Amino acid sequence: MGGDGHLRAQLKDLMQPAAVMTGRSMSADLGRWRRRSRRVMAARIVLPAAVGVLLLVVIAQVGWRTYMAASRAPAEARTEIRLITPRFYGQSTDGRSFMITARSAIRDDADPRRIILEEPALTLDLGSPTPTRMTAKHGVYRQDTFGLNLKDDVRLDDGAGYRFASEESFVDTRTGDVSGESTMSGEGPSGQVQSRAYSVYDKGDRIVFRGGVRARFERQ
Repeated sequence: MGGDGHLRAQLKDLMQPAAVMTGRSMSADLGRWRRRSRRVMAARIVLPAAVGVLLLVVIAQVGWRTYMAASRAPAEARTEIRLITPRFYGQSTDGRSFMITARSAIRDDADPRRIILEEPALTLDLGSPTPTRMTAKHGVYRQDTFGLNLKDDVRLDDGAGYRFASEESFVDTRTGDVSGESTMSGEGPSGQVQSRAYSVYDKGDRIVFRGGVRARFERQ
């Protein structure tokens, strides 16, 4: 009997630490479960609220863009009228005919009277024995004022043996006068001349050179 009592006492001593450990484990598991439950509950509340806010933002953006698009005037589609190898005919105030040709031309959509020319060529005194001819890489012709602006590698041949070169010229096709405010160099039967500006009047019978004029004349 004494031995049995001693054995039961030992078993009781061994079972007490195990019970204490089991109680602590259950308490820790219960704490973790509670924390997880709180996170799940918070997610169930926060996520739907965030989705709702996001939807409101998207709807507001779509509505604002729709309103702005409706209040904005529709942009007119710009059309480009391109002419291939065009020809423009006219007559100066003294009855001389002229013709303007080009490799291609574009009529300005914003100003239909303004025509942009590529590789234009102008012939003054059309039909005469010695017409004046001018060429350039680019040009702009106005049908309302009959003015022709020539730019880049402008060449003038008066038909009588005189040739001039400059980078820019303006031709008033109503009078046939030609002027330029860029460096010009010319040559002809009587010599050579250079200047920073020039004007041609009276069918080429009168030419005025201005600015840094240099000339060399040859005896006939």
